Amino acid sequence: MEPDFDLRLLRYFLAVAEAGTFTAASERLHITQPALSRAIRTLERAVETPLFNRGPHGVELTQAGLLLSQDARTLVDLADTALTRLLRLGQEEPQLRVSAQSCDIDVLQQLVDSYNKCYPGARQALAKVVDRRVQLDQVRDGEVDVTLRSGPADLQGLEADPIRCDPRVAVLPESHPLAGRTKVHRSELDGETFPVWASHTAEETAFWTGTDRTPYEWQAGPVVHDLSQFVAGIRLGRGVGFLAARHVRDLPRTGLSVVPQIEELSPIELRVIWAARATSVDVAQFVRHAGEALCRPDMEPCPDDLRQMMETGASLAR
Repeated sequence: MEPDFDLRLLRYFLAVAEAGTFTAASERLHITQPALSRAIRTLERAVETPLFNRGPHGVELTQAGLLLSQDARTLVDLADTALTRLLRLGQEEPQLRVSAQSCDIDVLQQLVDSYNKCYPGARQALAKVVDRRVQLDQVRDGEVDVTLRSGPADLQGLEADPIRCDPRVAVLPESHPLAGRTKVHRSELDGETFPVWASHTAEETAFWTGTDRTPYEWQAGPVVHDLSQFVAGIRLGRGVGFLAARHVRDLPRTGLSVVPQIEELSPIELRVIWAARATSVDVAQFVRHAGEALCRPDMEPCPDDLRQMMETGASLAR
């Protein structure tokens, strides 16, 4: 029998598989639970086998469900990409959409401006600021062609190249016992309270608390969604945190202390990220440009720039 189902059923199937319950999946999909259950039963009839083992506490994939899950995501992603390309054909002057979080806007603007100057005959790059929580999904869904991302990230379905590596500094309230120091070891911050970034994975949380190399003790502080909340929490004495050294110049001049050098703290890597299935010549050209541009003297922080960042950190600490 030839299966008769549409991509909508595969999307529903993936949502249930990822959520683990019909209730959670229906909330994510914004449909009722009975409607979702009927859709999954329709899919199971089409393939003539159960896809889930239902239980009182949720669902688990059957062997057939596991097999389908390995290919369903690829099918859905390919369909989304094809539709996105068709929609973009209707644009008079399609642009190469490049995004980054607000904290990386300086590098984003530099790369977009230099790319457009170097390749005037290509699709012009358009800079966009994006919410971290949807940043990578927008690339997977084709809403954005390329993005810039700092720190660890879930790269499923994506490709990435590192284009910059910055040391990290410690940001402390000015009343902190270590305020005024120019160097500390990560162990000296053992047991400290750290702001917790909303929706971070365990890997991201470990990185931003400096426990990715050594499992130091730490306490969870206020949940933050952006840099302004992060900084405000530290100024109010509700925790300490780590930032890339290049962001020191964006911090308030009062209420904070910056320790420029942290021993046993991994650096922060900025990567250019694109969809693994992308075949656009423009995307490849921008990725290549990003890697080359940040190696040029006018794009890469020179020793004087880094020294100024450290001096800024020291002045904040005094």
